[in-house]
Amino acid sequence: MRVQIKKLIALCLFAVPWTGLCVPSAVAQTGNQSVQSAIETLRKSNALPFPVPMMFNPGDTSWEPNTVTQPFPREARAAMMSNAAMQNPWSLRQVFNFMTHKVKAEEGLTFDEIIEAMDSRAIEENLKKSGHNMIWKEIEAKTGQPTPRIEILQYCDAMVARMVLDYSPEFSIFLPCRISVLEDAKGDIWLMTLDWDVSWLNFVWHPDSQLDQEMKKNGQRIRDAMLSIVNAGATGDW
Repeated sequence: MRVQIKKLIALCLFAVPWTGLCVPSAVAQTGNQSVQSAIETLRKSNALPFPVPMMFNPGDTSWEPNTVTQPFPREARAAMMSNAAMQNPWSLRQVFNFMTHKVKAEEGLTFDEIIEAMDSRAIEENLKKSGHNMIWKEIEAKTGQPTPRIEILQYCDAMVARMVLDYSPEFSIFLPCRISVLEDAKGDIWLMTLDWDVSWLNFVWHPDSQLDQEMKKNGQRIRDAMLSIVNAGATGDW
């Protein structure tokens, strides 16, 4: 039992730099309680001087799909992020790098060829193109100066989006899925997208983070499709 508690504490210590939500002291105070009891203690207690809204557990009969959770108080958000920032050894650029899947396009490919290959692969993957932002043109129009080219393309599977939104409407801030195509300081073209690998959830302990198998399967399919689109653009593969 002590070994299990120690493993849980280790998971908490790993999670703190990223979320600031895991409180190892709450586990330590449980003594000889079971791991599940320790989890419930963490789930129901804040260990913060500010109130933190409870999350709904999909396993609860009272949980209703598409339910918006109460907002985090600004004071609680600031306290948790301050704690996370102090314990996180990475710079902000490194954090962004960690969150990103990126591939450099093969030499000789043009922007238009890359985007055309991406759109073609998206059709094969049954993802609908829902947006195309040529932000670099607006920058040049406003500054009157040339700027490195960057375009952001959006793809979506509406039915999977509905499933995810039923679980958490707050996930709408990440929708639709985006891929940026940009030119760096060296003139190389890169393709980048958010790396949201749902297989990481196999290691989470929090009961509110447990997804049903259908959602996990669809989440993995969307991620695989996005990576396929990135690779198609990077190689010019039709």
